[in-house]
Amino acid sequence: MKFLIVDDSKVSREKISKILMQLGYEVVGEAKDGLEALRKTKELSPTFITMDFEMPNMKGDEASKKILALFPNVKIIVITSVVNKRELHSMHEIGVKKILKKPITKESLDLALLEFKK
Repeated sequence: MKFLIVDDSKVSREKISKILMQLGYEVVGEAKDGLEALRKTKELSPTFITMDFEMPNMKGDEASKKILALFPNVKIIVITSVVNKRELHSMHEIGVKKILKKPITKESLDLALLEFKK
């Protein structure tokens, strides 16, 4: 499984990347906003994307919607500090399968990824 990590925080991207590599996954790239995520998805063909919700230029919901329209087999896991239930519900409606709350842990991400293997 190849991962693209999308978050406007460099520290968050590095933390998620480190966790994924510890779990044995391949991180093929990072993006700092939704626009870059869309471009890098086209370039790198990841199987999974970890997506922040609140980002400049293009928020996670809009980026996820555009990415899933072009690449419906990509699995998106939203990792966010946002707790607005309406916004999070809209993520499920556009095809996001999993939403995790920050701060992310190795255990929570591992558990979420195991659900995709079922």
